[in-house]
Amino acid sequence: MTTRCRTGTNGCNSQELDRELSDVLIAISVVSKRIADRITAVSGSEKVNTEGGSLNGKSERIIHARP
Repeated sequence: MTTRCRTGTNGCNSQELDRELSDVLIAISVVSKRIADRITAVSGSEKVNTEGGSLNGKSERIIHARP
C-alpha cells in the first residue's frame, strides 16, 4: 500500500494515519448506529390511521402514517 502525505508536511507516520483512519471509521459507525436507533424509534411510534375496509379485513385498507 502506498502512503501519501500532504504537501508541505515533514512526512507522515503510517501508524498515525492508520490510527486516525480507525478513529474516523469508529466515529462514523457510532453516528450510524444512533441514526438507526432513532429511525427505529420513530417508525415504531408512528400513529397509523386506517380508512375503509370491513371488520373481517377482507377489503382493501388505505393506511396513512402520521409523523
